[in-house]
Amino acid sequence: MSTADQASTIREVDLGTEASFEKLPAPVSVDQDEFFLTQDKGGAYHLLSTICPHSWGTVINWDTCFMCPDHGWRFERGEGICINGPRSQMYSFTVTVRDGNVYARIPEDKSQWA
Repeated sequence: MSTADQASTIREVDLGTEASFEKLPAPVSVDQDEFFLTQDKGGAYHLLSTICPHSWGTVINWDTCFMCPDHGWRFERGEGICINGPRSQMYSFTVTVRDGNVYARIPEDKSQWA
């Protein structure tokens, strides 16, 4: 497979039924990776990686936001936008709902997450 093909390989993952996510943000595991399923003020879903975009630490659900304990960056819970540091955002993936199921589109290659 060429580098161009690898860069464009995106997998669609069935996260489960929309009804199964009773409280958001909700922790979600896909293979070995951890995420939060969130919903922004407009009602759109987002799948946010728990990998910190700054130092690759693990972002946790903390108080009223997400936070990376490694350096204290905090992110709002809808779209994962940094609220106390430089312009930054958690890695976010497209989410759709079809026939009552929630699907996320995640690049196979983590270097494409940015």
